[in-house]
Amino acid sequence: MPQVKPGIATTILAPDPVGEGFVEISPNKTLFIQKLTYDDPIKPDIVEDLQTVEDVFAHFKPAVDVELDKEDGSTTKENFQFGGLGDFDVKNLTNQSSYLKNLDIEYGAYLKIIKQLKSNKSLANVIQNAETKAAFINALKSLVAELDEK
Repeated sequence: MPQVKPGIATTILAPDPVGEGFVEISPNKTLFIQKLTYDDPIKPDIVEDLQTVEDVFAHFKPAVDVELDKEDGSTTKENFQFGGLGDFDVKNLTNQSSYLKNLDIEYGAYLKIIKQLKSNKSLANVIQNAETKAAFINALKSLVAELDEK
């Protein structure tokens, strides 16, 4: 199954004097709709003079509290605030969350390790042999223990 990378589903175009420029969501995308504020209006509020999407975000200041699941089964709460459509991009969401930033750093480190495993012939030879692989793992564990002591 191909890996799907989440992201914003519309393309934002340069502002058009007639109106906002958006491209229709293609049929192979999923539209996810969620309430972005916990404040229910007592009565519908008509706000005039909001001319752009940015004006709407600036007026309503949407934000949402989210519980993110950790690997150990616990959860962490994060608050995401949105000042424009670009804030829904994976990179911008990650920048708002210390937990997601740490996951992204780990992901990058894992990608580097995979790249090394694929391109470093010496390392590949060490891992293919059960005896040298065990010795390498023990050396890494010793290094981790040493780093944890400091």
